[in-house]
Amino acid sequence: MTTTNTTWLVTPQTINAVDDAVDSYGTYAKGYFEFIDGRTTVVGLRVGTGPDRVVARFGDTLVRHPDGRWSVRPAATVPADPRSH
Repeated sequence: MTTTNTTWLVTPQTINAVDDAVDSYGTYAKGYFEFIDGRTTVVGLRVGTGPDRVVARFGDTLVRHPDGRWSVRPAATVPADPRSH
């Protein structure tokens, strides 16, 4: 058993590879969609089912822990420039 976390950055370019990697662990994964500007749009990846599922949005880092749990590190947000107010 591994003792380190495995991580993936979820982006529009990596979503298919991340989905395949999650599937290889026997964990359900599929695109996560939202209604944006009148269209249903994929915005990330949903991993797992039920109350333990997590959602990694584009820019987030998906984490698989050694014990098989999944978590998400949200993308860093850039604080607003106070001079712009």
